[in-house]
Amino acid sequence: IIAVVYGIIVFSFNKPIKIINQEQMEQNAQLTSYLVESLNGIETVKSYNAEEEASLKTESKFIKLLRSVFKGGIINNFRGSITSFTAMVGGVVILWVGAWNVIQGNMTVGQLITFNALLAYFLDPIKNLINLQPMMQTAIVASDRLGEIFDLELERGENENKKIRPEDLKGDIVIKNLDFRYGTRALVLKDISLTIKQGEKIALVGESGSGKTTLVKLLMNLYPWEKGDITIKNYNIKDIAYDSLRERIAYISQDIFMFSGTIRENLCLGRNDIDMNDIVEACQMAQAHDFINKLPLRYETHLEENAANLSGGQKQRLAIARAILKKPDIFIMDEATSNLDSITEKAIERTIETVCKGVTTIIIAHRLSTIKRCDRIYVMDDGRIIEVGSHKELMEKRGRYYELWKEQLPDNDVEEEVKESNNVMTDANKITDSPVLAIPGIYIPDYFSSYVEVAVSDQTKEEGQEE
Repeated sequence: IIAVVYGIIVFSFNKPIKIINQEQMEQNAQLTSYLVESLNGIETVKSYNAEEEASLKTESKFIKLLRSVFKGGIINNFRGSITSFTAMVGGVVILWVGAWNVIQGNMTVGQLITFNALLAYFLDPIKNLINLQPMMQTAIVASDRLGEIFDLELERGENENKKIRPEDLKGDIVIKNLDFRYGTRALVLKDISLTIKQGEKIALVGESGSGKTTLVKLLMNLYPWEKGDITIKNYNIKDIAYDSLRERIAYISQDIFMFSGTIRENLCLGRNDIDMNDIVEACQMAQAHDFINKLPLRYETHLEENAANLSGGQKQRLAIARAILKKPDIFIMDEATSNLDSITEKAIERTIETVCKGVTTIIIAHRLSTIKRCDRIYVMDDGRIIEVGSHKELMEKRGRYYELWKEQLPDNDVEEEVKESNNVMTDANKITDSPVLAIPGIYIPDYFSSYVEVAVSDQTKEEGQEE
């Protein structure tokens, strides 16, 4: 009977103990994550005088955790009290019944003492098992939370070894009727269709949240999409092995991440066979070599977590050098120069033009002056492509792209930009017809256009005087 009562106690407290353990783990996870978040954003907290607010939030989460711990303690104490009370009542009843049987002559005193001793040997292990219940429930809840991670679908399935591994991805990129959403949220990309020719330089522009970054991430097959197809060199990227696909794509994210380690280790991420001369050359191209040489151990300088001892611009230059070292077939830059000064940015743009000759290049930029020379520009809004064309064509349309330019430049400058776009071909013909300036392979930037026009007009005057 006592064993049955113990069993009832165990099953009665099974669910409450499980619930309180889940609550404790969730509260502990929230507190820990908030503490880490607060420490990572300590500069922001201090700059906004938000120490008191952060302290109150931490205190609030800590109080919630303490309440769940106290609640768990109360449940365990109550369970222990009932167990002890049951054992005590059971012992008294057994002694009373045994004494009554001894008086009646049904059993001897020795038999009663022996039975009571054996009962203690029998009930003590059961009590110990009952006392293990909270620990067992904690372990079960922890294993359930761990199981949620293990139950996630693996990116590389059993058929990964059967997928194709092309030697290169030098071909057209074709996206057809692509739809994508994160989880069960609203569609982020809606019926996207575009074609990027091999070796083209294209740009994706639009307001934040329009789906530009999501689109380029899908090119690396980082997420499963809902509908549509993406092909590179006539290969569906779902049929290409993950490592083979990503090996041929260099992606520079807007959120640069550097691992704790040396600069050289971060530059050689994923590849250990890179020669030091190649590393130095790539860093020179990315305008990173000079500041690296000023560091105590140069390329062996140890970086803190996420390169906290480097500035945002320095991290971006290292990321560009790391991408150059991949020697990719597809080069993706997602706001890769947003933290750089204009001089360094122009130098890196010239480097990218040199490095990316024959390489399909995709640029995401909010600073529209950096994408004027792209072969084609796609304007995105609310997950859709709303405009396509060159800089000149889009400025003439006076659509959304024109409006974005207008927001970045004064009205007079925008009108001048439209006029300049309309006169690009005329100026180019003048330059080409000039015997002095028609030099094959020489690239003349926009900011030299006025000097070019003066040179052409001066040369024309001189020819007239000679005649």
